[in-house]
Amino acid sequence: MEQIVEQYGEYLYHLSYLYMKDFQLAEEITQDVLMKYLLHKDDFRKDASLKTYLTRIAINCCHDELRKQKRKSFISKLLPLGRTEPSVEQTYIATEDFATLKQIVFALPLHYREVIVLFYYEEFDVSEIASLINVSQNTVRTRIRRARELLKTNPELEAIFYEGI
Repeated sequence: MEQIVEQYGEYLYHLSYLYMKDFQLAEEITQDVLMKYLLHKDDFRKDASLKTYLTRIAINCCHDELRKQKRKSFISKLLPLGRTEPSVEQTYIATEDFATLKQIVFALPLHYREVIVLFYYEEFDVSEIASLINVSQNTVRTRIRRARELLKTNPELEAIFYEGI
């Protein structure tokens, strides 16, 4: 394993940094890739070179992390930016917007609401949600997509996100 770290560690780190543009995340992803390889090296079928195999794992890990960040940014749109204390008005608006979002999400049919809550708020991935609610992963993906479509068509949400909040 030490030889693999020496041979590919720096390459994987630079590749991860190109995707993430963050040194710490790149380091974490590189460690994750090497751990995944260590735990699942028997799965490597040698159809391609080891470098290609590790590169694919790194790219997948980067995509997973980018998806997580995208989900988190959805929530952060409701919170005021900056390190300064928010004004009373900003706090009130954020509270009202969050209440509106919560009300709209709770108005969704149960099978859509549960996947939205588990995916965005609890940050479970699709496979975990599928096992939690005993449906296929494709069903979970479809429900998330349909719930998003329902949320996008809601005029109250459009007002929140297009007012610059």
